[in-house]
Amino acid sequence: MSIEDRTAIIDNIYAYSYAWDGQDIESFLKVFTDDGVWEVYASGATEPELRLPNPAAIRAWGTERLGRRKGKFVSRHFQTNTVFDHLDANSARTRTMVLVSHQGIDDAAPKPMLMGVYYDEHRRTAQGWRIRHRVVRHDQFSPHVTKT
Repeated sequence: MSIEDRTAIIDNIYAYSYAWDGQDIESFLKVFTDDGVWEVYASGATEPELRLPNPAAIRAWGTERLGRRKGKFVSRHFQTNTVFDHLDANSARTRTMVLVSHQGIDDAAPKPMLMGVYYDEHRRTAQGWRIRHRVVRHDQFSPHVTKT
């Protein structure tokens, strides 16, 4: 495993948080491959509660969702403890813990909203390492994923 590849993959994982929390849908889409998929699983579920099968679906969902929260609250995705389960010249699989907080514009402090694990498949592209398939598995049932 090359340290340069590992660093590039982790940088892309972090770019996901900064883009989403910064409400920058264009930068958010850049962390995915041209055929990227994003799925959300509730705790213990065998079928996703949300499946976005391509970047167009990710864009539509993300644009709508970010629009609903603008001026109401901010989110922070704390991604940490990334483990590489596989890494070769052109692909990788990682697991990354995530804690998401929200802070309303009138809130004195942020509130934890959910935690879980991201399971990512990465691919080397001409633009660098990108997420081909991201699955988040929540530790608890969390209906806010489709509501906020």
